[in-house]
Amino acid sequence: MPKRIVSLILILLLFPMLVLEAQESTTQDSLLSVQAARGLLLRSMVLPGWGEHHLNYHQRGYTLNSSELLFWVSYAALLYFGNSAEQDMQAYAATHAGIDPKGKDIYYYTDVGNYNTIYEYNDQKLRYRQYASLYPDNEVYFWAWDSDASRKKFDGLRYDSQQLLHLASFALGGLIVNRIVSMIDVIALTKDRLEIPVSDVQTLLIPQRNALTLSLSIGFK
Repeated sequence: MPKRIVSLILILLLFPMLVLEAQESTTQDSLLSVQAARGLLLRSMVLPGWGEHHLNYHQRGYTLNSSELLFWVSYAALLYFGNSAEQDMQAYAATHAGIDPKGKDIYYYTDVGNYNTIYEYNDQKLRYRQYASLYPDNEVYFWAWDSDASRKKFDGLRYDSQQLLHLASFALGGLIVNRIVSMIDVIALTKDRLEIPVSDVQTLLIPQRNALTLSLSIGFK
């Protein structure tokens, strides 16, 4: 995964240069059709700064290109270190608690970090009649810490790995924000040059299950 991300970063770094050589730039004084304006917005959505370069605002384009690269590098680094920390956490729990890490989710590791043994965990769930939360008493889900200090150290490792992976998701959010900024910037740069002026621009982030959906609405007079 990290190698693929690094390759993608290099492509994104070289892509604007190739586009600027291949595409004919639009002058800053000519009028733009609605179709051309939409093309600029599409460029900014694909790669922030591309629309600005096409309009000959290269300094603004390079700023957005740099932000894009920074977000990708941050995402790759955080994802790499987060996954490494997660593997260290799993190896530590296998050594000191006897777990089988195969196929386990974050909820399992949270429980392992909060209880000394699977029996202690299951006993509490039985007291509260939370039968659906019980783990089967078998080798697949078994854990028993060799000491309370080991459990606390593991819980710290688990927290660190999750923080790194959460930060990686924020870096992905930065990529979305960077595209919004570039698209709004292109609209601001071209609003007085359109054959049909823009009457309204609305951006909306719609929360959905485990995700956010970006909605961009542009109205023309």
